[in-house]
Amino acid sequence: MDKATICFKGKVAELMESQGTLHAKIVCDTDSLLISVKNVENLELGGDVTIEGELKIKSIQFKEIGPHE
Repeated sequence: MDKATICFKGKVAELMESQGTLHAKIVCDTDSLLISVKNVENLELGGDVTIEGELKIKSIQFKEIGPHE
């Protein structure tokens, strides 16, 4: 099976620092999650599937927040 492409939006819920590294927890809106997979076999329309794998982040795009008043 080829690699799949996945893209979804979320909001930063928590930022924390550990040993000089900044970590983030992001809550994602998964109401409309679409996963596109190439070169699959034995699938039928409407069939139930379970998807397992690893997520490798290529980039994170964010909107800059203006100054607080």
